[in-house]
Amino acid sequence: MKEFMKTKKVTYNLMSFTGFKSMLLLSYLMEAPHSYEEIKKYFIENEFIHESISIDTLRVYINSLERLGCEIKRGKKAEGSKYRLIKHPFELKITDTQIKSLIKVFKSLTKTIDVEDLLSVTNFFEKISQGITNPDLKLTLENISPLKKLNPKILEILINACRRNDELTILYNSPASGAKEIDVLAEKLTVANNKVYLKGISPQYKDTKVSFLVSRIMEPPVIKLVKTIRQDIEPLIIGCEIYDTNLPLKENEKVISQDDEKRMVEITSDNKFLTLQRILSMGSSCKVLYPESFKDEIYSTLKKMKEEYIAEKI
Repeated sequence: MKEFMKTKKVTYNLMSFTGFKSMLLLSYLMEAPHSYEEIKKYFIENEFIHESISIDTLRVYINSLERLGCEIKRGKKAEGSKYRLIKHPFELKITDTQIKSLIKVFKSLTKTIDVEDLLSVTNFFEKISQGITNPDLKLTLENISPLKKLNPKILEILINACRRNDELTILYNSPASGAKEIDVLAEKLTVANNKVYLKGISPQYKDTKVSFLVSRIMEPPVIKLVKTIRQDIEPLIIGCEIYDTNLPLKENEKVISQDDEKRMVEITSDNKFLTLQRILSMGSSCKVLYPESFKDEIYSTLKKMKEEYIAEKI
């Protein structure tokens, strides 16, 4: 203690180095199983250790951890003779009620934070799952994020492209026309209905900004060196009557007039697809008044949906 008060530094004399190395080994094995060679390299490269360890010394550290309540087994030679942490006394104790609260908070966050922050939260939940032995609970936490279903390489390119406002060529598996190349000026990644969308501008869709389901992008996008897509898209203004007067409105929805039975609302949007989804989600509680072109599109969409349901019964 006197040495620490004087130098403000932790040295060999101030700690149990065997204990420190044992906890370092525990931390490493909690990440994944490792061979003796991998563990030896890990100790050599550690900023505080810079020393190799013998196989006998490794056994000492393993014995120390086992006395704490850990169970460590060495795998078969054919599998690389890796040391695997079977159990440890530091498992997180999370009740079903707490898990439900965590899931509720996570789903709420996906509606408000950007995808870069969502990626950080996803990694955080993965770390929590590492300390849980309940297999069902572990699987729930590992797969709760919509990002887990996506190709990480594609996601990385899209995050960087949106940050730089890059122009991309994507190979998109359209549900209507199959695989096709689309040029898009990347603007933002958004999450809606637990799915991730790339929002941007494309010359193939001249009258509105568009959103592409990231899970339908078939391979890593190609960054274009020269931008050719214009950004001056006129916003779409839609008037509608909403008959559920308690329905929460979004930021781009403004009440023009209201009585006891309905609200006259004007929606300003630069994305026809998302606006179409929003109006369809309200069902019979919403009636589009203008413009005529958008009313026609709503009618065509509903007619096509009806035809598909009828076809299923035949």
